Amino acid sequence: MNDLATLLVDDDLPTEALLDRPLTALGGALDAAALRGMCLAFDATLAIDAAERERVRGSLAPYVTPALERAPRGFFAFLDDPAPPRLLTSTRCRAIEGGAVVARRFASGYRRFDEHLRDAEADCKENAYVPVQHWMHHDRPKGTVVALHGFTMGNPRIDAFTLMVPQWFRMGLDVALVTLPFHGARCPRGARYSGELFASWHVGRLNESVRQAVHDVDLVTRWLARERDVPLGVIGMSLGGYVASLFAGLSPTPSFVIPVAPPVCLGTLPSRLFALSRHRMMGDAPLSAEELRRAYRVHSPLTYPLAIDRKRALIIAGRGDRIVPPEHPHALWRHWGEPAIHWYSGSHIAPFRRHEILAAGKRHLEHLGIL
Repeated sequence: MNDLATLLVDDDLPTEALLDRPLTALGGALDAAALRGMCLAFDATLAIDAAERERVRGSLAPYVTPALERAPRGFFAFLDDPAPPRLLTSTRCRAIEGGAVVARRFASGYRRFDEHLRDAEADCKENAYVPVQHWMHHDRPKGTVVALHGFTMGNPRIDAFTLMVPQWFRMGLDVALVTLPFHGARCPRGARYSGELFASWHVGRLNESVRQAVHDVDLVTRWLARERDVPLGVIGMSLGGYVASLFAGLSPTPSFVIPVAPPVCLGTLPSRLFALSRHRMMGDAPLSAEELRRAYRVHSPLTYPLAIDRKRALIIAGRGDRIVPPEHPHALWRHWGEPAIHWYSGSHIAPFRRHEILAAGKRHLEHLGIL
């Protein structure tokens, strides 16, 4: 994980058809433009004053202790003795062919690893609940998909399109769209964009956000498994792919996992954005790439071996991805013992030929006997 670029070998990528190469090049160019736009959108996040820099550096300490270095699994000890999930509300939203969409809300009940962390912004009432949009069949489904969105997302309508929820549903699968911490309806009112409080230079805030994401995904999956005795797996895209990959390294319960464009180190994107921003002229980033690697090691998917059978994992990645470069999913593929992997033409924001991505997922579930 020190140098992800060394983990990708061109020969490991299957040959791309000549007609597909322009799509990958175009997708890469669109991602590059998106990165420039992200520098502008996240300008205030990339720049912090001297006092905040000191607070940021101090935020590393609880997450780089000798105990966590030796046994990082202790960061997620709540998985070994979880509290019963508490469903607060269920509201039928609309009928769909063969079923209905139900809006559910769970109590998160999350307690921070660092009990001394005081963060007035993050202690918002909105984040105390876990909204789930549940696409349910009237009859017994073939399985259930827990679907996790990407960073800055969290709008169920957009997430359903991006994660191809209607298509999974038509295959006979129930789908539960989970809103990740500080996204969508879980944003405080003053947030400038969805997910603003999830990611920051402050190590404690991001680490606790990832930890809460795992906590909330676990409680939702346990409730779903109790309600319907069918195979249950996790599909996530980008940040959702990170959480899905991490969950598959911590819990043996998923029947399948399909991370799409999954990063394996969350410190690389802010470092790259800072390098592209105007703030680079004013000095070094608040935390170096090495410091971020150490700080986020406790929840990197590369820290934990795959907890489910390798045959149950499928990684999906874009050849031209410039936001989550191919080195990331490739490193995960190596770490997981080279399970099935599908490379698509295009990039992070432009995954061309989505029907082929869906077909790869369908083949995977057919091979497992779920479809």
